[in-house]
Amino acid sequence: MKPFISFLQERNLMLPMILSAALGAGSPQSPPKPKESETKQTQKAPKPAWYDLISASEGMRTQAYWDPTGKVWTIGKGSTTHPDGKPVKQGDVISSEQADQYMQHFVDKNLVPKLQKRIPTWDKLNANQQGALISFGYNVGPNFYGSKGFESITRCLSCEENLATVPETLKKYNKSGGKVLPGLRKRREAEGALWNTPVQ
Repeated sequence: MKPFISFLQERNLMLPMILSAALGAGSPQSPPKPKESETKQTQKAPKPAWYDLISASEGMRTQAYWDPTGKVWTIGKGSTTHPDGKPVKQGDVISSEQADQYMQHFVDKNLVPKLQKRIPTWDKLNANQQGALISFGYNVGPNFYGSKGFESITRCLSCEENLATVPETLKKYNKSGGKVLPGLRKRREAEGALWNTPVQ
């Protein structure tokens, strides 16, 4: 018969702890379980429905660049102002983390409150439908509902009976300067697809 020590070593058991217990040092203690609050803090919150859509559509630049379409200095993921309200200017530089913070700040403070106030059916929409409109508003501006040039989408969002027509109507807004832009066409299709995606 093999010695007891050799038997334990072959099975990769924790020999020092077992010997310590045998010599009267007491049973090894398991590490304390993290508190529920600590576990929640370490878990990252899921990204909102609009996050990937806006990020993919806007791209990300850490240095300010001139947007020839909007004719304004832009940075991060399409941000034209800093969180303190100051406009982006030539030479400004931010990190990729700040780019996300700028985007989130604009959505939370400038975009969603206006959409909630202006769109009468907002509270009837699920998270994906709201996400599609957040992406749309991030692109065209938060005051599109009821504004000139947005009569079609305004009609769709004015009552619950018209909501089913939103995805197709979004596709109409794919032009800049009278020309269809591939990037806008792709974005409108993605917004329509998000609108139609059931919330799990």
